[in-house]
Amino acid sequence: MKILLLLRMASRALGEYPLRTFLTVLGVVIGVFIVITSVSMGEGAKNFIYDQINSFGFGANTLGLLGAPETERRGLGAMAAMVKSSITVKDIEALREKISGIKAVAPAIFGAAEFKYGKKVYESSLLFGTTEDYQNLIKDMVAEGRFLTALDLYNRRRVVVLGPKIKEELFGTFPAIGEEIKISGTPFRVIGVGKKMSSFLGMDLNEMCAIPLTTAEDLLDTSEIMETWVVVEKMGDLDRVEKEIRRMLLERHGKEDFQIRKATDILRRIDETMNVLTLVVSAIAAISLLVGSVGIVNIMLVSVTERVHEIGIRKSVGARGFDIFIQFLFEAVVISLLGGMMGIVFSALALLLVSKFINITILPSLNAVFLGFVVSTLVGVISGVYPAVQAAKLDPVEALRW
Repeated sequence: MKILLLLRMASRALGEYPLRTFLTVLGVVIGVFIVITSVSMGEGAKNFIYDQINSFGFGANTLGLLGAPETERRGLGAMAAMVKSSITVKDIEALREKISGIKAVAPAIFGAAEFKYGKKVYESSLLFGTTEDYQNLIKDMVAEGRFLTALDLYNRRRVVVLGPKIKEELFGTFPAIGEEIKISGTPFRVIGVGKKMSSFLGMDLNEMCAIPLTTAEDLLDTSEIMETWVVVEKMGDLDRVEKEIRRMLLERHGKEDFQIRKATDILRRIDETMNVLTLVVSAIAAISLLVGSVGIVNIMLVSVTERVHEIGIRKSVGARGFDIFIQFLFEAVVISLLGGMMGIVFSALALLLVSKFINITILPSLNAVFLGFVVSTLVGVISGVYPAVQAAKLDPVEALRW
């Protein structure tokens, strides 16, 4: 039997009851919509986070060093390091001197500060003291002026690289390089302005201001290094460098009161979290598809009952049971595919709206679209087999008596 003939017959049968047909495909529409939207949003979110991490310099050859151990509640070690850290400047100096294969070591001391220029005042919690190596983490970090140098650290100079947001708040369109501002009451000379950046994990990096690490020790009254990023020259040396850092710190501290994290571990955790969320949402979609398949079975059984006379006439003029089976199976597949295509279209529209609303590019996942198409086809085939078998088994004589 020709496909076009089957398609015309299916269209005619489904077109007789458009509302019933729509309600039948609704479960498939919702299921496919959820699958494509959830998978696409998960991939979009992962790509967005990856782009942010890569732009911030956390390449695969980067190690993060925190001065607090992992706690029973996973992840609190990072927060603890921001309060009290076991890593000191002498640890960083020993790391540079004793471990080979390191391209850059960028320690940081964080603190809140008040920025004042004339009568203008700005409060920021992203003041940090660091070294000249920090600019190796972020490509083209400085938009105007220069970054910190080894001489700035050695001489404990009171110089600052302003974040673009603070520069605009304090100076507007006027140049800031060379101007003197007060940070928490202490005079500093502006030597640079950072480039404009997007938020990173909820932090507005346009507020980020850098001063020499040695100067930060005096200003913030601490010598505890809260965070250190180590960039390894060769990817193949990453594991060796990690082991040597761990061994050196154990020798110096006598206990493991620190933690070392690979940038790849951060990405893997993001992957795991997103995959779990996608799996949960996909399970909900599977339930919706199950409901949709039950609806298709019920409606097709009703259709068989309503068209018994038609089946009898077709069989009496030579139609085989297989022809009737294919006809009703095809109708079930058409219903399911219609729902699948509607789900794909609605998902694409939803993703477009979400992308514009949150200002993140999220495109429909080709794998998810293919999966939605395949699943909707399978739902149609599986749902249509039983009603089609029932139709094919009808006796033509009995059918004509209806």
